[in-house]
Amino acid sequence: MMTITPFTTFNSNYRKPFSHFYETPVYDPTDIVGDFDDDGNAIGDGTPDNPGNILYYQQNYSGTNKDSYALGTGLTLNFSIPLNRRLGRECEDAAKTQNDINKQKLKNLELDWHFARLKHCGEKKLAGIQFAKTSPYYNLCKDIEVVPKKGQILPHQHSLTSEK
Repeated sequence: MMTITPFTTFNSNYRKPFSHFYETPVYDPTDIVGDFDDDGNAIGDGTPDNPGNILYYQQNYSGTNKDSYALGTGLTLNFSIPLNRRLGRECEDAAKTQNDINKQKLKNLELDWHFARLKHCGEKKLAGIQFAKTSPYYNLCKDIEVVPKKGQILPHQHSLTSEK
């Protein structure tokens, strides 16, 4: 099976609170005291004399501290190979059975409709009621005939005599 799926994505990144600049502290690197040279002059020993002492704050531009938006579109193409063909055949058989059931239900409903039409049109014809020939429904009952019942003879008459 192969499926092709289109997609669209939208991304938004932002930072709160928004700032174009950030500050970093600049520490005092002074190292004058702690050791002496060969002439006896004071020189640094490699350890700052005032560790932790902030001289000032340096402003840095934040090139990454911006809102960003992205719109991505594309297609995915997937191939699926069933590892068990038996399940695929069973699914097809079940779908065919369900389709056959649905077709039979439709035929049953159509038969019910024709029997209801036969009954109602026959009753109306016996009552002497029918659609006019100009009616769009005239043909609805046109093919319905009222015939004598089995064993019934028409015209059927009885002669009655009365004894007094």
